[in-house]
Amino acid sequence: MGILDGKVAVVTGASRGIGRGAAIGLAREGAAVVIAARTLSPSQDVKIDGDGASVGGSLEEVAKQIEAEGGTAIPVACDLSDARSVENLVQVALDKFGRIDVLVNNGQPQSTLAGRFWEMPASAFDTHIAVGARSYYLAAHAAVPAMIKQGSGCIVNISSPGACFDFFCAPYSIARAAADRMTQSFASELNGTGVRAYSLWPSFIRTERVVMAASGEDAGFQMPPGFDPATQANSPEMVGLAIAHLTADTKEAERNGTALTLYEVSETYGFTDYDGRPAMRHASVENAIGKFGRVIPHVFTKMAK
Repeated sequence: MGILDGKVAVVTGASRGIGRGAAIGLAREGAAVVIAARTLSPSQDVKIDGDGASVGGSLEEVAKQIEAEGGTAIPVACDLSDARSVENLVQVALDKFGRIDVLVNNGQPQSTLAGRFWEMPASAFDTHIAVGARSYYLAAHAAVPAMIKQGSGCIVNISSPGACFDFFCAPYSIARAAADRMTQSFASELNGTGVRAYSLWPSFIRTERVVMAASGEDAGFQMPPGFDPATQANSPEMVGLAIAHLTADTKEAERNGTALTLYEVSETYGFTDYDGRPAMRHASVENAIGKFGRVIPHVFTKMAK
């Protein structure tokens, strides 16, 4: 028995990385998951800017793993930058299951994340905003009416500490800050509907690209010297476990509209990673939060309706 038995989740950017882990973690907790990304089959590997190295992973592979573990997964090819494609994704979920209990917005451009903004093509900004922020808005815009009708729902915008200090590159940080501010606006306007919104900062996660970067491969960014993903990062699936707890806690109100680290969620609900390790804490992240604060406050005061 899982804490989300009978519930339905929609996860974007789910062919690899954090989105893949979120989908698997949610399915392990009993949710039927509708997973979306551009890469439907293994033959469609997306190329990273840089040396052209490919990142494996596809929706069909994720669905196969979920089903092998006894879960339910519906893969939907989706261009997250296209409004009609996102609307179709939400409609597939509603047609198949009749409800959406949690929307996980996890779009992240597969583009180079390193460089100073004036040395990068101006289009890098457009790409990060279109996939890393606008797609979040589009998916919520399409899913929220059904959530309001059913009287409950949870939106989780995957973000990052890059929302409050320089992280990877300027377009990335700007998109993360936009996602966090979006969370606050969603929570404010949804007050009283039964639908909640959160930003989640996973911090260091053992994604395919993180492992590549740590091993010296060109993944579009670099990890800190001496970083070992095997011991200093959590599994992508732990992100799904955190989202499951936030979704299941329908009476949660204090953190609604806030940006939360994976560590904070794990401490609140008392769970560990699947290998028994606690959520990792990173001094660099906590120091930056202390210095710069969060784009949205930790304690959110709801607007009076």
